[in-house]
Amino acid sequence: MQRSERLKWMGFLLPALAVYAVFLIYPIVQSGVLSFSSWAGPGRPKTSVGFGNYAELLQDPIFWLSLRNTGALLLVSVFLQLPVGLGLALIVTSARRAKRFWRAVYFLPTLMSTVAVAILWRFVYSPEYGIINGFLRWVGLDSWTQGWLGQTGTALWAVIAANLWQWAPFYMIIYIAAILGIDREIYEAAEMDGASPFQQFRFITLPLLVPVLITTSILSLAGSIKAFDLVYIMTLGGPSNSTELLATYMFRQGFRNYRLGYASAVAMVMFAITFVITVIVLVRSNRSQHANGGRG
Repeated sequence: MQRSERLKWMGFLLPALAVYAVFLIYPIVQSGVLSFSSWAGPGRPKTSVGFGNYAELLQDPIFWLSLRNTGALLLVSVFLQLPVGLGLALIVTSARRAKRFWRAVYFLPTLMSTVAVAILWRFVYSPEYGIINGFLRWVGLDSWTQGWLGQTGTALWAVIAANLWQWAPFYMIIYIAAILGIDREIYEAAEMDGASPFQQFRFITLPLLVPVLITTSILSLAGSIKAFDLVYIMTLGGPSNSTELLATYMFRQGFRNYRLGYASAVAMVMFAITFVITVIVLVRSNRSQHANGGRG
């Protein structure tokens, strides 16, 4: 590549790189620096504490609880949210009529604002007027009714269910686009060879969706680790911190307790977890693709 062409490409890349550096790299670096200090905000003195914030994290039971809750949300997102999205995509693409209608209906939860979703599900879980308790009373299971968001044993799973309902359709749209991009002649050839719909899915659709599955897995992982708004609006992290996530705990420490250094330490833990998991997923997927290519 000639020097003039290199300069031209650099001219195109520099604005994007500048925005990336200012709004992503710089905040990460600043958070990392701040995590080694104690600071209550602008106008307050900032003192260095070394690894004191991280040492406190290791002894903080609420931090470990928020980490466990975030892990539960992450596992549900990857092993339930993505399969549900894929199942919806298969239903829509295989429908003979009104494909656009069903696609719009299934995608509606993702189009709603998080505030609207949170308020809707708070009504669903309402002890007096909620649909769930109303159904249980209707079928004669009054003893099963409870305040789903007010009990430590059910609050987290109630919030996770709302999160699943909102975001599974988002992945559905991605899978629909990927499925429609597969050459139909492959399915026609398989059908002529006597392949059943399940065999077509297992040996054609699923293998060709692997790159998209990897991408959606990374998106789901990152989204789960930084999940905040739905949980905060529905439960504020309660009751008794039972729905506290890493992001809500970081917010609480930074903007309610004015411990910005400690909150930055939580943020760096979130960044490290996201980075490590993403690298592991990419490395393992590249190895499996190279192995499959080598066998081919």
